[in-house]
Amino acid sequence: MLRGKPDTVDRQAANWLARLHADTRSAQDEAGFRAWLAADATHARAFDRASAIWDAVGGLRADPPRPHVARGMSRRAVMAGGVGLMLTGGLSLGWQQARAGVFETGVGEQRRFILDDGTRIMLDTDTRVRFRARDSERRLSLQSGRVSLDIARDPRPFVIDAGSRSAVAQAARLDVRRDQDQVAFTALQGSARVDAPVRPVLLAAGQRIAMAQGREDRLDRPELDDLTAWQSGRLAFRDETLAQATAEMNRYADRPLLVSDPQAASLRLSGVYRIGDPDAFARSLALLLPVDVSSEKDAIRISAAR
Repeated sequence: MLRGKPDTVDRQAANWLARLHADTRSAQDEAGFRAWLAADATHARAFDRASAIWDAVGGLRADPPRPHVARGMSRRAVMAGGVGLMLTGGLSLGWQQARAGVFETGVGEQRRFILDDGTRIMLDTDTRVRFRARDSERRLSLQSGRVSLDIARDPRPFVIDAGSRSAVAQAARLDVRRDQDQVAFTALQGSARVDAPVRPVLLAAGQRIAMAQGREDRLDRPELDDLTAWQSGRLAFRDETLAQATAEMNRYADRPLLVSDPQAASLRLSGVYRIGDPDAFARSLALLLPVDVSSEKDAIRISAAR
């Protein structure tokens, strides 16, 4: 059993590590990080611990293929500017030419296709789609899961059906997710017109609309780097509950992470983690959060530290 330490400074360090790895890292982030380091001598040690955990999470599992996180990440490397995340391999396959029809992935699998019209599509874990191109339109139905779409320029509109909701776009990059009756469309580049109960919503680049039966539609601007991290075999969490984080990690694994009590479920964490490796995720939790982790044959159980 692994025992975590209730140290909020460690959580702050993990959050800084995630921010400094982001593609959106700015001069303001670097200045804020330096100020945080200077504020207390314990901060530098906490960041070194978080960096060591980052390295460990990238190298715990030996069965290829897997992403590899560059080792040697430390506070000194960050201050020198060497904080770029380097990944090779991963769950994704190369682009494959595909004919119109049904495409799907199993749990933990990701696949990329080029559709008949030239559209590039990446399927996330446990995803099923159907595509048909006609003279008047192109239509993709997302039956379950998540897809990234790089829609080819074409005179015909590209229609995306996701259950009872749909969107129309021309040349655009979209992230579309469907979890039963919950649907989210995000415009990464370009725009899309999303159907709505009163009138259609024009989704601009950087915007997301989240929809569910019995709930008012929600429009926001998510962190796009975090939202698209799954495409490179990662999941990014920013101050999310352990319940939310384990639910996301479980989408990629047959052996689930089970949070056994409300106290542990409500703990919050930040960081970037490799998908499909619940053991590595659990080991990092035991170091960063006040939890006990028990690894069993059929599940990994997480509870508040006693």
